[in-house]
Amino acid sequence: MKIRLFILICFSIAFSSGQAQIKHVILVSIDGFHPDMYLDKGWPTPNLQQLMKKGTYANYMLSVFPAYTHPAHAAMETGSFPARSGIAYNQPVNSRGEWFWYYKSIKAPTIWQALKDRGMTTAAIMWPNVVDGPITYNLGEIWDEDHPDDRATPVRKHAIPKGIYEEIEQNATGKLDSTNMNDNYFSLDENAGRMAAYIFKTKKPAFMALHFATVDGEEHEFGRDADSVRLAVEANDRAIGDVMEAIKQSGLKDSTAVIIVGDHGFSTIHQVMRPNMLIRNVPATFIAAGGSAFLYRFANTKKTDEAGIVRAVTDSLNKLPADKRKLFRIISRKELDEMGADSAALLALTAVPGTVFSGAVGKAKATNYGPGTRIQNDPLEGVLIPATGGHHGYDPNIADMHTGFIAYGAGINKGGHIKEMRVVDIAPLIAKLLGIEFNTPDGKLVEGIIK
Repeated sequence: MKIRLFILICFSIAFSSGQAQIKHVILVSIDGFHPDMYLDKGWPTPNLQQLMKKGTYANYMLSVFPAYTHPAHAAMETGSFPARSGIAYNQPVNSRGEWFWYYKSIKAPTIWQALKDRGMTTAAIMWPNVVDGPITYNLGEIWDEDHPDDRATPVRKHAIPKGIYEEIEQNATGKLDSTNMNDNYFSLDENAGRMAAYIFKTKKPAFMALHFATVDGEEHEFGRDADSVRLAVEANDRAIGDVMEAIKQSGLKDSTAVIIVGDHGFSTIHQVMRPNMLIRNVPATFIAAGGSAFLYRFANTKKTDEAGIVRAVTDSLNKLPADKRKLFRIISRKELDEMGADSAALLALTAVPGTVFSGAVGKAKATNYGPGTRIQNDPLEGVLIPATGGHHGYDPNIADMHTGFIAYGAGINKGGHIKEMRVVDIAPLIAKLLGIEFNTPDGKLVEGIIK
């Protein structure tokens, strides 16, 4: 009996000390990442494929609705769907160029604040939604509204603490400017990787989040599987290799877990639909979000008018010819509630892959307000107009919208495999690995990842 008790105590001590070894978590987000980029050996991703084999991976991860960058990253930070995080789109409704760059936009508790409250060091490198947030080393993603390709000048302006940007330039990247910190060039992500590697080696944060943007940019421009997308993925894979090397050089490999995720998948597109042209006489408007569009009543209407607005819009859409009506599905308010989508929308449309929405009511000069925004204006007339490139924002359950998940390192099962993750499940995973309590309204700890 005493021997059995002794063995049990030994196992308990071993398990506890093993858990205590997880002192660092690095979260890497590849914008526009889809699972075949690591499941299919034809993609140029040796680092991702090695991490997949030696860690735990998912067949796919589900985004939020709409499957968009800022709502998805907010979900990772909070474990909350858009209805509770306060970030339903990339940009505020009626935006004139500004995005949800600032941490103050998030309405739900975040993993960042939870870690700060416990005195733990954090870092964010080109991460969405965190500018001016409670992060020890904060180089959050932001750009100038008038020059959306420039990621250098505004990031330098908002960097926390003062001087960290210049320290990185001197020791890791060289001079950073609007050319090498520009989402038209792979150097943006390569430099982000160098930033992250330097921060991890010199500051050793308990939690660091790193975001890569250029895969998404190439997919918007050329479609889901274009050659340039493969080149962008290869650049990201190489940057991940730099981060993995920094972990080794720091002597922290045995105490660091690495999580590689995406925010949404992608669909190659061939046409744009303008639903607002079909409801000109209804006091409501559709806000387009790529492969989805959300209906809002005008400010001067009453809540009691909502039922009539929904009927009028639904009737108008259902009168379309069969070949046009089959291009989208109407999502009711009840289903939107189930999906955790913006609570102010009356209904939504989600398109079939290949078709995206525009909020325009006619031809207009194309305007660049950041990645994927040129589609909202076009010089052509018509409800349906041709388009090229790619987009996201569809129902996250559509296969094209599936994104990726790989976890590796301290505390992670080796050779593990799960079917499905959700972006809202990332925050609970980080909290568990770092040994803190962080209750989330929508996220849960998925079994099969942690030892």
